Amino acid sequence: MNLHRKTLVLLHGHGADDTIWDNLDASLNDNFTIVRPNISLYTACQTVEEYAEELHRFLTNANINRFTLIGHSMGGYIALAFAEKYPEMLEGFGLFHSTAYADDEAKKEQRDQTIKLLNNHGTEAFVKSTSGNLFGERFKELHPEQLQKHIQRYSKLPASALISGITAMKNRPDRTAVLTTMSFPVLFIIGMQDKLISFESCISLSEYPKQSYPFILAEAGHMGMLERPDATSRMIDWYMNKISSI
Repeated sequence: MNLHRKTLVLLHGHGADDTIWDNLDASLNDNFTIVRPNISLYTACQTVEEYAEELHRFLTNANINRFTLIGHSMGGYIALAFAEKYPEMLEGFGLFHSTAYADDEAKKEQRDQTIKLLNNHGTEAFVKSTSGNLFGERFKELHPEQLQKHIQRYSKLPASALISGITAMKNRPDRTAVLTTMSFPVLFIIGMQDKLISFESCISLSEYPKQSYPFILAEAGHMGMLERPDATSRMIDWYMNKISSI
């Protein structure tokens, strides 16, 4: 057993659970200890700070005290709140189809409409209405079965947990300042076809840290771990080895 294996914590986004990482886990776990918290069932958290506290509790209970944290989408918002409060625990940090900017008013209004949809029609209607925007057009064309698989799996998530997550995302603050304080290079994985978080805003975000490693998935939307798992694994593997050598 390699006692010096680095620990990589992968935090999934909203409307999914930790199984979203299955493909990456299979590629990366020979070299790193992969930890995949599942926050998809949490109903008591109303802010990203409360989610970050739950993440801290989970990790400390598991005696995980030093690690690289990569967050996908909402997982990135929680990761930033965690990094703000517990920077001493981090060896590396990455935003995966995520942002440090707060929601603008139009996005907040959209979140309110989504909460209404969940309250009135439930999880399945929510997943069906949003899943099409998660993937790039080419991927959907070539892999329609993946879209159906996504809908089938995540339609089982509790609406109350999804509403908690949306509420937390809507009210989160801008955390670009957190990126400027990080002493290590920050990883950005950006989908060029991402319909939820714009390519341009992610590129501008990569200018905040002292050192950034922005990687672009040219044919991916918001789900690079499913659309381009091999390329995504190589990016993360390269980053983990890079920060280990610094």
